This record gives sequence, structure tokens and C-alpha cells, in this order.
Amino acid sequence: MESAAESIVSKVGQVLVDKLQDIRGVGNKVVQLRDELATMNAVLRVISEADQDNVDHVVREWEKQVHDLAYDVEDYTDTYSLRIVRPIMRPSIYARAKRVVGYPHKKLVLQRALAADIKDLLVRTTTVSERRARYNIDRATLPRAAYLAPVSAASISANALRRADNPDQFVGITEQANDLAKKIKAVKEPVHDPRDKMKAPVHDEDDQILEEPIYDEDDKILKVFSIVGFGGLGKTTLAMELCRQLDADFPLQAQVSVSQEFDAGKDMKGLLIRVLQQILKEKEDANANQINKEKEAKINKMNVEELSSEIKELLGHKRIIVTTRIVTVAKAASVSEYFVHHMKPLEQEASKKLFVQRVFGSTEKGTCPSELKETMDIILKKCGGLPLAIVSIANLLASYRSAEGTYMWKRVSKSIGSLIESHPNLEGMRRLITLSYDYLPHHLKACMMYLSIFPEDYVIAKHRLLYRWIAEGLVTEKRGLTLLVVAEEYFNELISRNMIQLDKLVSLGVEESNFVTLVGRQYGGMPHGHGKVRRLSIHDSDHDGERPTKVEQHHARHGFEAMNLHHIRSLTTFQRNYGLSKLLDHLSEFKLLRVLDLEDCKALQDKHMRDVCRLYLLRFLSLRGTDVKVMPDKVGKLEDLEILDIKNTRIQKNVPLTVTKLSKLECLSNNKIQTEELKDELWHKLASFLSNTCALQSLNLECWEYGQALSTGSVEFLHYVSRPPSLLQYLSICGSIKELPEWVSSLTYLTKFEAEWTEVDGNQLFHVLCKLPNLQTVKLKRVECKDGELVARLEQSFPVLRILEVLYCPTLTKFTFEEGSMTKLETLVLDFHNEEMSLAGVENLENLKEVKLRGRKGNPAMERAVEQLKTHPKSNQIKVVADWW
Repeated sequence: MESAAESIVSKVGQVLVDKLQDIRGVGNKVVQLRDELATMNAVLRVISEADQDNVDHVVREWEKQVHDLAYDVEDYTDTYSLRIVRPIMRPSIYARAKRVVGYPHKKLVLQRALAADIKDLLVRTTTVSERRARYNIDRATLPRAAYLAPVSAASISANALRRADNPDQFVGITEQANDLAKKIKAVKEPVHDPRDKMKAPVHDEDDQILEEPIYDEDDKILKVFSIVGFGGLGKTTLAMELCRQLDADFPLQAQVSVSQEFDAGKDMKGLLIRVLQQILKEKEDANANQINKEKEAKINKMNVEELSSEIKELLGHKRIIVTTRIVTVAKAASVSEYFVHHMKPLEQEASKKLFVQRVFGSTEKGTCPSELKETMDIILKKCGGLPLAIVSIANLLASYRSAEGTYMWKRVSKSIGSLIESHPNLEGMRRLITLSYDYLPHHLKACMMYLSIFPEDYVIAKHRLLYRWIAEGLVTEKRGLTLLVVAEEYFNELISRNMIQLDKLVSLGVEESNFVTLVGRQYGGMPHGHGKVRRLSIHDSDHDGERPTKVEQHHARHGFEAMNLHHIRSLTTFQRNYGLSKLLDHLSEFKLLRVLDLEDCKALQDKHMRDVCRLYLLRFLSLRGTDVKVMPDKVGKLEDLEILDIKNTRIQKNVPLTVTKLSKLECLSNNKIQTEELKDELWHKLASFLSNTCALQSLNLECWEYGQALSTGSVEFLHYVSRPPSLLQYLSICGSIKELPEWVSSLTYLTKFEAEWTEVDGNQLFHVLCKLPNLQTVKLKRVECKDGELVARLEQSFPVLRILEVLYCPTLTKFTFEEGSMTKLETLVLDFHNEEMSLAGVENLENLKEVKLRGRKGNPAMERAVEQLKTHPKSNQIKVVADWW
């Protein structure tokens, strides 16, 4: 939570200066307030980097106060912006005239009121700052996390190398250990193959090795094997079992914990001392202890270069096993992917075996009663094959193993996430989650915490999440990069650290820090108290298939009235109907709302859209899957709107032309245009919109003609675009156009392009797209092919294209790949719509890994293509999927 507060505090300081400093009587106080917030920001950073065991309740309470204060300051500045900088004009001429005459006086009154509010905020800020000093909250009392230091030699028990007496520990691990042990004992260093550079093992569909790698004869080289996977999968257990199995081949073994923030001197010294202790342990020399002390003293005096040399000499022909959560660390430690073992979650049967043995015992009589089996399957699905989660939940349910315990099992299955927070028997899982969260850099903590807005087992669309991060201000700017690119970096780093796997579990501290208010039956209904609600997430009350009771429906309709929602900045619903109409009727009161995500909300009606268009601070608006039919013209007044998603709605008419006023728009999803209204004036307005919307990063454009039959309309207006949106990353065009505009070749950030029902010749399309430096995916559907042939030419290299799909192109009879074209292509998807189609030059696709062919049963052209792929130089490394209709 620290980083969320830190983000808002840092941003508010700049907003204060930009918006309020010029107001008479406020300027100096604004600067003073900004400086106080900056100091608090620095202390919040210290809290974020501190060992969380040293962050007590006093510090947490102070942090909460800073957090609330920062939000209040931003609320005041935004209120000022709405009421003074951007006043709302009344519709009638009389009302407008009255407002113009009275506005100067009202502005003066508002400015004086604001000056008084700023003074009050400054008093609050000073009080909070003094409280920090009074309770000695500073760097001295909050040292950096102690887990960065290596584990001492004494902390490693000799029993670690022995197999545990409890066989449950190795369910699903033994097989992996056996396979990896064989590899470690037999492996020799891979050498370069003249054809493949590095020839990795070739696997069939059952993951059986068909062909071993090529090796040299020298086994006197250090080999580093990496075991990588997210927390709780059993990496350390696997490593210890490996050590036990390899005891005969490698009798001298040592274990060392290396800090996440690598300290070369400390970590290398710890490694050397531990190895030295194991070597001397084998000697019965009376002087061994003295030698050990002398060696340790010598090691402690070495510098990094000397330590590195000593390690090379000592471990030159040994094996090292590294366990890590981070994929990039594993790849850096090992010479190739062949030496990296990716831990996988337990299979369903292994999960069930582990769970049953823990709850009912490992004897043959230990079976799960039939009354509990269905609930057990639900619990195991939520545990996701994570051994630590399975063991933790099993320990909790061990006292309820009879059929009479059904109620308790069902309660656990519905609330696994909250149980981790409240039940002491789940302390191991709780510590795992806390440790994984504490390891995150401060800029990722708020992004990770943000996942708690979504319900358990909810499939989160990646871009929905990234755009919401951006709209909430959780993504910081980096020079030369768009915010979406930075958000992608955040997302990929969480993937690399295997933290996304824990998204449904990281809910610790959410209620405590008031990051988000969760409403739903599983959270005890409506929250009580008078705290300010900043983010509200409404989860489905009938998620378990049970219709809410009348009492619950009454609370859903009227419970929101007791909540303080005037400061709400994010509203998300995962409930389709019950009780939402009452809340949506008050949308116009949520003036500070920045994120409004109503995806699949069936309670939203056209009458609510008028209020939506008055939320002038909105940055993210999703109406996807709702029953809304009309988009008001006033949507153009949402000047800060960055994301507008109206996909799968019932909007039949155009998106109003006022949308062209949204200069900050980054993503416009499912913009449908009816050509019956397409006049030259409209074409030029659309072209002007694209020319002036510099922030646009995603565009899905569909154009249809509604006559006697539905058909695509013209999108030729794209040629009128004078200054294309240079930050565009995704472009989808569905409509008639003769040629792809040349400006498309200037979209250097474009990564994905789709075209459907166009009249563009495929070869001209290739000519334009091949120049794009970041284009990774091209999907063509129902495109024209001149003379029936589509050719990827030598000069059309497509530097990073990995996926090419060509679907439903009945005029295509020949697809040719010239040598040197599409050298990075990995996946090729083709439809065979006629029996004359042929595939030529596929052997020139050097990096091809997967080919998907689709066609009617008995199509000779497709059968020829399947046989042709068998002659590819790397056919044993290419996965061919033939999908027959």
C-alpha cells in the first residue's frame, strides 16, 4: 500500500503548483503544502523499503493518515478545477447570461473558500508531520529489509540433505527430481551445431525427448541448473530432494541463500565458507577446525576479484542448482534453456493425493467421503496446483473430515482468499504471500494491490488492467516511452516474478489500508462505518448460483445510502443487476470519479448516460456488454477521457461526432459507423480526429452499410489523415478500401494489425506493413489477392513478425515465401478454401515453430501442404495442426 500512497502524494505536489499557486492568498501556502507532502513522500518510500516486521501499528496508522490527506488534497484541487477553471454552462440562453454576469463574483467567493480549505489542509499536514517526528518515524527506526542479507552457515541444518519422514512433502516432486537428477549426472556442455547454433532437445506431443542435444567430451566445466517457479510450488523441496539423490555422485554439498539485491562480497564469502565447511567436514584431521578458522579469516579479507577467482578454482567442474522466482535470473544463471527447469503446478491427481493424505492420512483407508468430493474439487481448483496452498487449506480442514463437516468445507471453498488473512492455521501461506509482495519494487506494489478489485477466479483481460493502472495514475512516465509501454513493462515484470499467479491471494491489508472497498455477500454485505470510500468494487451476490434473499436485495438497493461515496474515484461492478439501479441513479453525484467500469452491467440504462457524460474527470469508461443503446453527444465534454470501450453494446447509431473532441483518447474500441450518413463533411471530421488525437494507441474501426443487405462500407477517408496517431499500437480495419494508406508504414509503435473485408491487394498490404519495426502480429481476413497469388518477397523482411494469419480468402490460390522473407515468423495460420491452393517456399521460414491449417475434409491442397511440411529442414521441431471441417 505504501507505493499507492507514495504515487498519489508525489503527483499531488505537482498538481498543487500547476493549478492553485496563482490564486491570491494561496500561492505561498501551496508551496509550503507541496514541500510538506514531498517530505512525507520520502518517508513513505522508506516505509516501502523497510523490513515489514519493523513496520508497527503506529507507522501503519501514520501512513494511512498521509494517504487520506493526499487524496483529500487532490480532491480539493479537482473540485477547484471543475467549479472555477472549467465551469459547467447551463443549456438555456437566460441561464447562460445569468451565469456570465454572476460568474466573477461567484469565482471570487469560491477562491476565498478554497484559500480557507488550503489553510485547513496545511494545518492538517503540519499536524501529521509533527506526529511523525513525535513518534520517531524515520530511517533510523525503519532499516532496510533484513532478508537482503545471506543466510549464515549455522542456519543451514545438516538434516536438510536427508529425506523427510513425511512422504506428503514429495507428492508430485519425486518424478521431477528423478528426471532432473538423471540430467545433472549425465549432462555435458552443449556445443554449437553448425546448422542450429544450439540444438536443444526435440520433444513430441507427449513431451518425450525424440532427439538428445549434441555434447562435447569435456565434463570438467561448471554447470548451473536453474529451478524457476512462483512461491509455494516446491522449488526448495525439489532442490533438497535432488541433493539427496545425488549424494553418492556428489558427496560434498553445500547450501547458501543469496540475497535478492546481490551483494557480491557478502554472498560470495557466504558461498565459499559454506563449501569449505562441507569439505573439511569429511576430514577427521584434528586440525580441521583450526584450518577452517584460518580459511574463513582469509576469505573475509578477499576482495570481489579474489573471491571470483577462488570460486572458479573450487567449483570449476561442479554442479550448481539455483532456485528462483524470477525467470530472467534463471536464464542469466544457466547457459541455455536446456539447463532451466520450470516448476509446474501439481496435476489434478497429484493435488488430490496430497490433499487427501494431509486431511485423511496416507493409509489406504484415507479416502475422501463422497459428500465432500465435489467441494474438494472446487477447493483444489482454487489452489491452482500450488502445494503450499493445498497443504495450508488441508491442515485447516483436517478437523472437519467427516461428512458432517460439509458446511465448513463449503464456507472455505467460497472464501479462501479472506481465510488466508484471518485464520492462524494459514500462517505459512500468509507469510509466503507477504514475502512475495515485500520483494516487489515499490512501483509494482500498488499495481499488485490493484488486482484485489477483481473477484476470485475472475479472468482479467490484460489491456483492461493496464489501462486502468494508467487511469488511476499508478504508472509513472518514462522518457521516450508511452504509458502503455511502461504499463506493459510492469505487467511483464510481475509475470517474470511469477506474481500474477498469486493475484487472487494478495488481498492482505486491503481493508486495513482502505485501498478498495469490496461489497458482496462473501464480504458480509455492505460495509459499516463512516470512512471515505475511494475505490468501490461490487462483486456478484449470486456468484454461487443462489438467488439473493429479500433482505439481501433490500440491503443491496438501500445499503449504498449509508456509505460516504462523495470521494469515490473508481467504481467497478461485477454484479449484473440486483441493487445497482439505486446506485446508478446517483452517478451524477460522483464528481471525482476517474474510472467507471460497468462491463456486463445489465442495470445500466440509457437514462444513466446523461449523468455519465457529466463526470468530467473520467479517464476510463467501459460500457462493454451493457444494454445501452444511445451514446449522448455530450460525451465529447469528457476532455480527460483516455479509454472508451463500447464493444458488445446495443448502440445502433454512430458514436457521435463529438467524440472527435476527445484529444486525450488512447483507446477507442468498436467504433461502428453507418455509411448512410457518411458525407464528405463527416469523412473529413473523422480524418481530422485521427490527425489530431496524438494519444491514440488502440483503434478498432468498423464500417457497415445498412441497406437491403448488410455489407461493408467505405473507409477511404483514412487517406485524408494528414498526421497519423504516431503512438498507435493496435489497428483493426473492417471496411472497403482500395489501398492501405502509406502513413500506416510510419506507425513505429504498431505491434498488431488486422484487416477484414477490405479490397486491399495482399501484396500492396505486405509492401506497406513490412516497413514496421515493431509489428509482431498480422491477421488478414477476406482480403483480395491480385492474380490469386500472395507473395512475401525478399525485400519484405518484417523484422519482428512472429504470427501471420490468412483466413477466408477464396481468391487466394498460391502463397509464396521467398528466401530471406519473414525470417522471424514462428506461427503461420492458413485457410484452404479451394482445391487449387498451393504453398511454396515454406522451407525459407527459418524460425517457424507452428503451422495451423484449416480446410474441408478430403481437400487435396491441404493434404499436399501437410506432406510438404514434413520435408521442412526442421520438421521435427515444427508443430503441425490440421483442422479439418
